[in-house]
Amino acid sequence: MDTVKLGNTGIEVNKNGFGALPIQRIDREQAAALLIKAYQNGINFFDTARFYSDSEEKIGYALSDVRGNIFLASKTMTMKVDEFWQQLHT
Repeated sequence: MDTVKLGNTGIEVNKNGFGALPIQRIDREQAAALLIKAYQNGINFFDTARFYSDSEEKIGYALSDVRGNIFLASKTMTMKVDEFWQQLHT
């Protein structure tokens, strides 16, 4: 599987990570099965966003046991600093 380094961080992730938008359309257990399968097959980079409904919760539920082995990217559409920090905390 192709990997890429993120800038000068030394962090190496899959070139094609797992985009979590579609898991908002399936139930929690189906999403967990899919996320675990992705992880077991070498995916270590997962992309989500606050506006992907419950995708962040599903990722946490499925991958909390391997949290130290994966990298998460999340996005927000807010333009206000205080809202950004609130969403990050959530």
